[in-house]
Amino acid sequence: MVAEMKAEQIGRAARTDMQLTVPVRPVLRRGVRLRRAGDAVVLDGADRSQAFSGAFAREGLVPLAEACDGTRDHAALAREVGLDEAAVYKCVALLWTAGVVEEAVSGEEPDVEPELAVFLSRLGNSTGVNPSWADAVTRLARRPVRLEGDFALVAAARRALRGVCQVVTDPAERPGSEDELTVFFETASSAPLLAATEERCRRDGRPLLRVRADARTIIVGPYADPSITPCLDCGRHGEAALSGEPSEGLYDLVVGMAAHHITALAARSTITHLPIDSSVIDLATLATTYLPATTRPGCPRCSATTGPVAPQAPAGALYEASIAMPPRAFLDPKGHQAHYYSTNLALQSQFKDWPSRPHTPLPAPDLSVLAEAERRDASLGDMPLTLDTLALVLKIAFGVKDDETTPERVKRWTAAAGNIGCTTAYVISRDERVLPPGVYAYAQGTHTLAAVSSAVPPGDAPCDIVVTGDLKKVMTKYGTFGFRLTFLDAGCALTSAREVARHLGLRFAPAPDWDDDALAGVLGAAPADEPVVAVATLGGTA
Repeated sequence: MVAEMKAEQIGRAARTDMQLTVPVRPVLRRGVRLRRAGDAVVLDGADRSQAFSGAFAREGLVPLAEACDGTRDHAALAREVGLDEAAVYKCVALLWTAGVVEEAVSGEEPDVEPELAVFLSRLGNSTGVNPSWADAVTRLARRPVRLEGDFALVAAARRALRGVCQVVTDPAERPGSEDELTVFFETASSAPLLAATEERCRRDGRPLLRVRADARTIIVGPYADPSITPCLDCGRHGEAALSGEPSEGLYDLVVGMAAHHITALAARSTITHLPIDSSVIDLATLATTYLPATTRPGCPRCSATTGPVAPQAPAGALYEASIAMPPRAFLDPKGHQAHYYSTNLALQSQFKDWPSRPHTPLPAPDLSVLAEAERRDASLGDMPLTLDTLALVLKIAFGVKDDETTPERVKRWTAAAGNIGCTTAYVISRDERVLPPGVYAYAQGTHTLAAVSSAVPPGDAPCDIVVTGDLKKVMTKYGTFGFRLTFLDAGCALTSAREVARHLGLRFAPAPDWDDDALAGVLGAAPADEPVVAVATLGGTA
């Protein structure tokens, strides 16, 4: 899928979004170039190939990039290329986002090998953490790395990291700074030494990265830091026994994988799965599997619960660990830019409409009743549910603000992750005075109810609201993390529905449990694509 971003959009966002930065004195990144290719301008050498289209890209983008030599601010660039300063700001924001420019080095450049400088500059766009490659060099220089474990792998790693970062290999040398990273190469011969290293790191409060190699696999991880991750035992729980020593021919591969992730952890210029996951590389196929580190209930080192240690972490905990946000110290702003891809922005305007189903128009919501200071009390008597009150509840909980919504941006009444609208509300009506009994889907784009089924599941309330997650839509942007967002959005929607219902004097009660299979059958929804994430009753008596 092509990810498109517009200068106008990212430039406007950079003015207000604190997670987006724009270089003040931009300079072209080392090892990249812009070149004309037909009607487009192509970026070569960055972390991913990109193309710029449009009249300005063809005529003005290359001259602007060439003027970004680190000596000019935005005003000076505007004078140099004959553009408005606001336009220069938008273009520089786009060039930074695309990995074309970075912040110029202030003062003298660090004295490092040219290849390392080009590497950190050219790929520094991968995470968006460092304003310039020099900041990455500074991070590397101040992060000591202690190598322990298998003697041959330690020696190979020392050679690979020479001139890149501070390397400590003398076991007698006392630990240095508090953020010293210990890397232990675990093989069949060195495995008995790991426990002592882990105990020392845990006692000193310093992080430990375990790199495991045998005749079949390489495992990079877990990364164990007492302040932010599960312990080493939980992180590696369930691993198969070591299957012999790695062959000498694998040393370069093992050390290369380790060096990549050590550099990524320290410099923050390139991507790593650490500290969240471990990567398991099958040496026969080179297939990689990522395993999240998950605390086992009852673990005396990292669990909040007491009692015997669970044989394995629950499935829910494994899922939560697999989609967890990185700790703040390892958060990459680059990922935040995905909010401004054109395809992701377009998701907010994509509404389900059930075109083949008959639709019942809902009354326009009377918002004035919500402005009344006095709330009605549902416990004082039966406040009957009507089509008007049902429409108001649905509009506030799941609908959009029609007067404020534009083609560029949808405004919703209730908070929604990424402003996508990844939940769908179904209404089960049992009271013909409100709606003919049946199951209806709320079409938020048109504020109508689409008839889904005439079969009504048993229940006492005049109306049930069933909320499902639109996984196909939300996972387009968020991947498996989207499953969790459907529950968060459902919680926001039910909270809004409860507040409106209470203000109107209607009874409202979220259901603590439900039959997923039965509801899926009634709704005609596939649980793998549209799981039920919340259920509530509306109207009726206690």
